[in-house]
Amino acid sequence: MDYRRDKMNKIFINICMVTLLMILFPVEVLSEEADDNPIVLHEITVKGEATPYFLNAGTVNTLTSDKIEELNINRTSDLLKSIPGVSIGNYNQGGVANSFSMRGFRSCGHGGDAAVYIDGIPLNEGESHADGYADMNVIIPLEIARLDVYKGPSSVLYGNFARAGTLSFYTKKRGAYDLLHFKYGSYETTDVQGAFGEKLDIGSGLYNNSAFQFYMTNGYQENSRWLKGNFSTRFSYDISDKLDAAVSLRFHGSDWDAPGYIPKEQFEDEDWAKKQAVNAEDDGGNKRFYTQRIDLGYNLSDSFRFLYWGYTTQQDFTRFAKFGYDVGGQTERNYDRKVYGTGGSINFDTNIYSIPVIGVAGVEYYHEKTDWLRWNTSNRVRISKTQDRKFIINTLSLFGKLDVNLSRYFRPNIGFRYDDFGGSYKNNDPGSTGFKHDMNDYDSLSPKMGFTSQLFDTLSMRASYSEGFALPKGEAKYDPDINVDPVKVKQYEIGFTYKPWEMLKFDIALYILDTTNEILEDPPGSGEYTNVGDTRRKGLELSTEFRPVTGLDFFADASFIDTNIRKNPDESLEGKDVRGVPKNVINLGAKYMFPWGLSVRAKWRHVGKYYIDSLNLYTYDGYDTVDTAINYVINDKKGREYDISFMVDNVFDEHYSQAVWYGYGTANYAVSWPRTFWGRILIKW
Repeated sequence: MDYRRDKMNKIFINICMVTLLMILFPVEVLSEEADDNPIVLHEITVKGEATPYFLNAGTVNTLTSDKIEELNINRTSDLLKSIPGVSIGNYNQGGVANSFSMRGFRSCGHGGDAAVYIDGIPLNEGESHADGYADMNVIIPLEIARLDVYKGPSSVLYGNFARAGTLSFYTKKRGAYDLLHFKYGSYETTDVQGAFGEKLDIGSGLYNNSAFQFYMTNGYQENSRWLKGNFSTRFSYDISDKLDAAVSLRFHGSDWDAPGYIPKEQFEDEDWAKKQAVNAEDDGGNKRFYTQRIDLGYNLSDSFRFLYWGYTTQQDFTRFAKFGYDVGGQTERNYDRKVYGTGGSINFDTNIYSIPVIGVAGVEYYHEKTDWLRWNTSNRVRISKTQDRKFIINTLSLFGKLDVNLSRYFRPNIGFRYDDFGGSYKNNDPGSTGFKHDMNDYDSLSPKMGFTSQLFDTLSMRASYSEGFALPKGEAKYDPDINVDPVKVKQYEIGFTYKPWEMLKFDIALYILDTTNEILEDPPGSGEYTNVGDTRRKGLELSTEFRPVTGLDFFADASFIDTNIRKNPDESLEGKDVRGVPKNVINLGAKYMFPWGLSVRAKWRHVGKYYIDSLNLYTYDGYDTVDTAINYVINDKKGREYDISFMVDNVFDEHYSQAVWYGYGTANYAVSWPRTFWGRILIKW
């Protein structure tokens, strides 16, 4: 392990030295054709943003700011309701991160099945509330320029936790804009947001982009108060024609009360469901979260650009939570987390012997330290300390990809990602003998390959194969008695986009996603872990947009998912479905904009049946909701635009839950909000 790590460190140093030499002594490597038609890569300062997502031969769903601004969302994670094949597990626990399922993986967001980034800063927590826990509450909806959702482990830019896919949020950069958002609605919910972009001094090349959010609600259920504040700012400066720099800062503060979960008997009584469960305690929590990031971009030539980035994160997260319905049992969990990361990449868009080539090659280092403390509590009063642990994770990554435009019929791309892990685990739990273990030896090489083809002017095709991985969960990564390899994740995908007319677009994606070498107890209950599990996930994702006449838009998407546990040491699980994954998710909606500025829209969302236990003995039937909105846009003489909206969510007052699981001898529910009413004004100038 030490030999390989020394070797990786030498590779990292050599790449940095080569990069530095290229900056100091740039070499022109373009063909003559590229000199005649230079492509300038300039305003790109975020990891990988120099590589356009269409280089990816896998499915990438994108939401842009104009779409985001018209949505009525109370949490940033609700944006995923607009992504085909994604279902939200809203726990309704205030500042606790929600889960979501994607491509047959159920522990995204609240667990480690999906990677989440904001401007290149990872939000996943390696050792915290859950492996890979990622809190999107730190992101201000109005600041988002674009959300790219990579399906499966298809992108070379993202490694750990990216097995179901990656959410990559990009905030607004540069530009001149001013946006103010005021929303008030049911349960005394207030949401005030602002986003501003300015050039600070004409001719100086200094820009600022800032945003803020204040959110407060009393919630639907008893003990559901939540207060949240966000602020972000970014200063960018053109130092010269070739060199530019940026500094970004972010703050999030959140305090909340949480109603916890209720059993089936209580959920089925709608009046009783508004209350907490019997013997509930004063659950809730608080969080403080900060990030700082610097970016440098240097144009080595008209078509080659070097990016350097460095970032830090500080977080203090406390949660009081009780599970079960007997007297007592609440715990306080505190996670004090510090992160720093740095890296660099060469991004290019050039011709090699008259063949257009787009690519990226980079290296990245990541360090994360988590102080983990836990107490037994009663209504937030500490009784006894039970856990005192410290985790350190170090990751060194190499990545690269090429997109070669051989012809309209065959545009191959090939890439790889290599991740090498190290770290340590120190246990000082009260009442036990302390110890310290180094992380076991883990690394993963993940190839990514595929091609796109413009078969006809109206029909394009994409096909890809990509690999990912998963490490053992929690303390198992550091246990010297556990000798396993990372879980293997393999995705096979083919997709088609058909656009016969400007007013009609149709997309279809089919995929198979296999996890092999899953790390499980063998035999069950023995405490012995081996690479023995095997699960297959396969599905179909459809989406369409149709505009038959000016002003009228129809949109729809549907996904159908089948999961199957093919191999497990517990034979009773073989042949079963993965719990918590809906069989289908469907969205259907329409919007009509009248010529005089009035528009109306409606959306139906269906989340299908799923199993809530591993043995597939218990199910939840899913739910259907309908949301509606009416907007009126006014423009004044000073150029300001006022978008005034009235919205009704869950029009038919469906009594449902977005998060259901089985335990303590009953189905357990997080109650979702009933019919709600909202008024909003969005001002743009």
